[in-house]
Amino acid sequence: MVTFQAARDELYRRMAKVAGSFGELYPGVQAPKVYDGFPTSEPPFYIAVDSIVDTATMGGRAVPGAGQLDFTIHVMCFARHSDQATASATLLAYVDAVFNAVMADQRLAMSVDNSFPSIEAAGASGDSSKYHMAAASVGVQCSVFAKCPQKFREVVQ
Repeated sequence: MVTFQAARDELYRRMAKVAGSFGELYPGVQAPKVYDGFPTSEPPFYIAVDSIVDTATMGGRAVPGAGQLDFTIHVMCFARHSDQATASATLLAYVDAVFNAVMADQRLAMSVDNSFPSIEAAGASGDSSKYHMAAASVGVQCSVFAKCPQKFREVVQ
């Protein structure tokens, strides 16, 4: 099996661990709830690891005769507060936590060969209830080099 689920599960596990220690890692910042997929009723502070990977492509860049698989795991960060500065600062801490969780071991417990986080989109806005929402989508680009299970090679030959 391609490592989509293993990489996604490892990223979720890491984010849950970071949230459990958030007070020590980011003193004074509201700890997020971490979700596997998106919450059905949106809480004011959360990080959601998308349950489905995106933009998977295969290229021939790894080694001759074996390709490189690239895919993206999306992590949504969200903070809502009556003070815009607090919402924005909280969101920045959440994004920083995602980056650090990935960079602590870019191989995601050996599920991929390399991974890099990047901010895909981010912004802050007020809503009609006089709260400020800050949100960011962090894409974790994963690469797997020349991985094809032997049983598939035997079947296709």
